[in-house]
Amino acid sequence: MFKILNSLNLFNSIFKKGGVIFVFKLIAMLISFFTYWFIPNEFGESELGLFTLALTILQLSYLIFALGLPHAFLAFTGGFENNYLKKGFLLKSSLIAILVSLLPCCILFYSSNFIAETIFKKEDFSIFLSITAIAIPFMILHEILCYFFLSVGKHLIYSLSLFIIPNVLFSVFLLLSSHFNLPPYSVFLSYVLGFFITTIFGYLLVFGKDLKFIIPQISTPNILKKSFPMMVGTIFLLLLNWTDVLMLGRLDTEENIGIYNIAFKIGYLTLFFVTAMGSVIISDISEKYNLKDFYGLKKTINKATQWTIILTLPVALILIIFSSFFLRFFGEEFVQGKWALILITLGALFNAMTGNVDQILNMTGNEKMVRNIMFLGFIVNVILNLIFIPSYGYLGAAFSSLLVNVIVNSIFVIVIKKKLGFLTFM
Repeated sequence: MFKILNSLNLFNSIFKKGGVIFVFKLIAMLISFFTYWFIPNEFGESELGLFTLALTILQLSYLIFALGLPHAFLAFTGGFENNYLKKGFLLKSSLIAILVSLLPCCILFYSSNFIAETIFKKEDFSIFLSITAIAIPFMILHEILCYFFLSVGKHLIYSLSLFIIPNVLFSVFLLLSSHFNLPPYSVFLSYVLGFFITTIFGYLLVFGKDLKFIIPQISTPNILKKSFPMMVGTIFLLLLNWTDVLMLGRLDTEENIGIYNIAFKIGYLTLFFVTAMGSVIISDISEKYNLKDFYGLKKTINKATQWTIILTLPVALILIIFSSFFLRFFGEEFVQGKWALILITLGALFNAMTGNVDQILNMTGNEKMVRNIMFLGFIVNVILNLIFIPSYGYLGAAFSSLLVNVIVNSIFVIVIKKKLGFLTFM
């Protein structure tokens, strides 16, 4: 604590640059909890389960078809000399991702009935898959765009584009859907429309006044050589977070999926500061690594992780002690997910205390190691869920989440120590 308090200059630097990210992420989180309260109360628990399942498939799909380009954006642009090169890389990345995604999206759209009935055994899920197919390209563009704003230091626009505008639009469309008694799939459509409008607005903002850009002299194969492992690593990270929901979707009821998802959303509030801190320091990590400023790299990572631990511990304790209170807010039937919430919170706490381990390795040329660790974690998670979900339902899924968080993040800390020569937290 004494060392941390003596590094207030770095603390002030981090929060001056990223304070808007913290504030807007908190606002987005509050809006998100409103929507997750509103959906089961206005549309029903089953509709929340279908929405959760569709959202998981959408996130997984656009991460695959984006080829890791959004996450590789900062790794490439950390060494660029001017913003015109970054604009050119934005165009090149967007074009590559969209061209790759068109055929798979068409296949998903026309096979939605087969997938819904054969794989998920839910006929009503077909329309959700059709919406997913249409939404994938726009979700890819949105993510690449947000990383562009972060790379050019426009933290306000980045925060508005990622946290505020799509969530506000989602809430507005959700309210309109309820008011006009639109069918259940309008919940998912409302979410997609929020990101669609945000993406169109963002690209107009980048190129509307100044069309000048410079395409960087980086071949597509070289781009994919770095981005593809990041894509695989990010997919397995998403699967680590959402395998529970996908497997519950096959092995349990829509009501239990909804209960688990609410517990998961609340428990992962514990990751608020580590994810927000990652947005603040990720471009700094890339820049320091490209400049070979390894002392500055260590100092930034250590202090950011230490402050994350201090800020996260009270949040985790509050969620654990008052677990029933927070669950009751969504409905009395959700209180039965108390122990799931506690287990998920403990796993997320361990995750937060290790710092932004995957981003650190991705920005320092170790993206293949991230891919391998995430793959291992995914396999372990599937095995644990197969063991525990049939007997314990969503409580078994929560216990699996805790174990996997401990295993994966411990491995990350060890690898960073070996590759970079220091621990993330000291």
